[in-house]
Amino acid sequence: MLRVVVASFVLAVSGCIFFPPAGETDSDSGTGGQTGGDLFIAVGDAGAIVRSTNGAEWVISTSGITTALNDVAYGGEMYVAVGQAGKILHSEDGVEWSASSSPSTRDLYAVRWHGTRFIAVGGDYSAGAETLESEDGITWTRPDLPAPKHMLIDLAGDGVTLVAIGNYQADAMNFGAFNWQDGVGWVQRVDGSPTGDRYSALGHGAPNFAMLGPIKSAYSGDGLTWNYAPLFNLAADPRGLTYGPGGWIAVGGGGQILASADAITWLVRASPFMTTLNDVASDGQRHVAVGVGGNIAYSPDGLTWTAVTPPLTAELRGIAHTRQ
Repeated sequence: MLRVVVASFVLAVSGCIFFPPAGETDSDSGTGGQTGGDLFIAVGDAGAIVRSTNGAEWVISTSGITTALNDVAYGGEMYVAVGQAGKILHSEDGVEWSASSSPSTRDLYAVRWHGTRFIAVGGDYSAGAETLESEDGITWTRPDLPAPKHMLIDLAGDGVTLVAIGNYQADAMNFGAFNWQDGVGWVQRVDGSPTGDRYSALGHGAPNFAMLGPIKSAYSGDGLTWNYAPLFNLAADPRGLTYGPGGWIAVGGGGQILASADAITWLVRASPFMTTLNDVASDGQRHVAVGVGGNIAYSPDGLTWTAVTPPLTAELRGIAHTRQ
């Protein structure tokens, strides 16, 4: 049984705000880049891939596909993007992308570099989790291990411990959090079904792991045992979570942007958008969030956010940062 510690929670208002209804740190940082230095890469609908060296000016990379891409990560001197129908792409520089060999036709929602290899997850509510792995990002295999009944939607890791979250019913009320064990597969650590607790965004930073939902936040020093903090009901689910200067940044439905130093007390930041932001990444100083309509929000400090001119209008679903 998990030991649960109930912590206090305060939702504070910072500045003039709106709050309408509606991977490494979780920025997936690695040690490579397009031409050295920083590189943000975002992926989305219709095979959209865009890149930026500073988070404010963006250009389009050609993916060669029209399938939606959900997430992107870097590791082992390779970028990897995953998406619908088992689609996987790889790139050495973030500019030129090629198709990888995927054994799956099921939707993939998240990918991370885990020490010596990439792990990608997804699935569906009828057949449960899909898990794929690859040492080079090009050739992928499905481990012959038991799979959870949950559709896995997000990943976070530090290269040693890898955590996944997901649900096994379409109403998202049967939540599970898992950690990966080599030779075993996904081991469930949190079962939200008895209480209806659910979490829709996951990240790694300090404390080591955090996850955020519409009614609670949770944090863990090891990705195994979780502590919980009550949260005022948010108007929309959080979608993305990252750790950077000053602590955690979460984004989600209705353009919401939240900030926390400890994953317990969260502040609402003024957002330049009223439409969904799907993901967020940090380079250790700057933050970038992406979302519906190709929207890109930029912050030099996690406090003040402005809209960036997007290079396309396709919905952007995932973003990662790397540094050489």
